[in-house]
Amino acid sequence: MKRKIYYASLIWGLLLIQTSCDSILNQTPANYVSDSGIIVDEASAEAALNGVYHRLAANEYYGGGIFNAAIYLSGDNVTWTGSLNYYYDYNTHQYGADNQLLSSAWNAIYSTVNQANQVIDKVTLLNNVSNTQKMQIVSEATLIRSLAFFDLARTWGNVPLIREATSSPTQFSGVKQTDAKEVYREVITDVTNIYGGLSAITDRAHVSKATADAFLARVYLYSEDWDSAEKYATRLIENTNYELVDYPTFMKQKQSSESIWELTYSSSFQNNHSYYWLSSNNGGRHEWGPSKELVKLLSDPLIGGTRKVLYSDLSTAQVPDYYVGNLYYRSTGDDPAYLFRISEQYLIRAEARIKKSTPDVVGALVDLNAVRKRSGVPDFKSQHVSEIIQAIEDENRVEFALEPHRWFDLVRTHRATFVLGIKEYQTIFPIPYNDILADPDLVQNENY
Repeated sequence: MKRKIYYASLIWGLLLIQTSCDSILNQTPANYVSDSGIIVDEASAEAALNGVYHRLAANEYYGGGIFNAAIYLSGDNVTWTGSLNYYYDYNTHQYGADNQLLSSAWNAIYSTVNQANQVIDKVTLLNNVSNTQKMQIVSEATLIRSLAFFDLARTWGNVPLIREATSSPTQFSGVKQTDAKEVYREVITDVTNIYGGLSAITDRAHVSKATADAFLARVYLYSEDWDSAEKYATRLIENTNYELVDYPTFMKQKQSSESIWELTYSSSFQNNHSYYWLSSNNGGRHEWGPSKELVKLLSDPLIGGTRKVLYSDLSTAQVPDYYVGNLYYRSTGDDPAYLFRISEQYLIRAEARIKKSTPDVVGALVDLNAVRKRSGVPDFKSQHVSEIIQAIEDENRVEFALEPHRWFDLVRTHRATFVLGIKEYQTIFPIPYNDILADPDLVQNENY
């Protein structure tokens, strides 16, 4: 591997980002150290860990218009409304291996992996940092790396797992792709192994034991291990530090008790979501917005309830069906990016309970209706398993209307082909063309 998925892809990805007409330069925080930084003590180790968070929160990953954009637009909640054609490819499911977003997102996620590996490798060797502090830093970096592996697998399918920091261009020659289901198992093992090193203190901006519980619940759901998904979701639901919050209040408050883990931003390191969602009158470019179908659902008091606040209708006679998403709205660019919320844990447990070999109808309805009640929506009362399963899918759709859930929910439940009218091979993305060229060990996904 010629710095497999890093050197070749990094150079190409950076060129694409720099030349893209919608690129935005983020200033580097003072407490951020890149993966080339020297880690020699506790201060530099903490700064390097901040660098891992920085990679995760960057525009190309969870901070705005690259990875998240592809996921938004591939589902049916969000539609392309702008001028950049490579976004339109996702609405129409015509994404090819040469798509700009693919290369940039793939590179950004593997850059996050490499930064985490740098921290894990170097901090582990320090002898001037307490074992407790070393363990916490390494554990946080490992969970972020695990999230990156998980995102790679659920987006591209079989992917290489790189567990060492890059030190030479030929270091990973011969490393093959790991089956996506095996990636999930590896992620579960890694997070379980570092669980004891994480802080038990509630910290909605950093990785903690609660973050690990939420992440494990999600991965077990994808793995269709219903008992384990229920177990870990229950840990969060029974944790009194987390609770369902009225939707308008949740949107206004940063780090509300609704949030398990959200990425934080500032004037010097901005979240670029609002730039893509907002209208030009409010400083954005409105590159995408809520679909007409989603607007209809959110505006229905029996379905959307208080979640109607997620969009604004700016339609005019000249510009009909002009809808703007409101989840990211701060002109200061410091909107949080939500990674795990307590409402997801209720819906994970509801789905796990109803899909177990002996369905727990009562328990599933309790969890589903807890989310509906907090949104001012009437209880779902059917006792039929198939109808409850569909109701949970529908609730996920409106609950996370403007968050990157809908596409993955349809893919993991094998519903994407029916709902979106696409072919099975289109439920995973093609590996970027330039990485296929640079790396003889990479095998392209079928039909790309």
